[in-house]
Amino acid sequence: MKYPKLEEPVFVTGIHTTTTRNGGHEIWEINFLGIKSQQPYKTWIDPHMANYPQWQPVIAAKDQGVVISNLKLKNPDKNLINADSNLKLEMIVTKEMLAEELADYWQKQATLEDQYQKFYREL
Repeated sequence: MKYPKLEEPVFVTGIHTTTTRNGGHEIWEINFLGIKSQQPYKTWIDPHMANYPQWQPVIAAKDQGVVISNLKLKNPDKNLINADSNLKLEMIVTKEMLAEELADYWQKQATLEDQYQKFYREL
């Protein structure tokens, strides 16, 4: 099965441990927000799986601002990220620095949208 690529970078909004559905062992739940769409996404990372090493830097930076790209959706209807995606770490910075960068980006996007509104007003 081919998984669709997520066409935007995401930033981590939360990382915490939980247990597997069958009550087995601890896994990591990682929550994200799309930078452009502001859509929420999530995935679960199992330390016993082969994909765990690529997620270790993300988990280790759980108190930082982390931006990731090159993700694929396992279930687009539920916004579930495929943990086997070949993720690309775009940046790890302080949460404050990331918040400032995102605020600037979203303000610029809002300004651009406002500029184009003149084309859609009724005459």
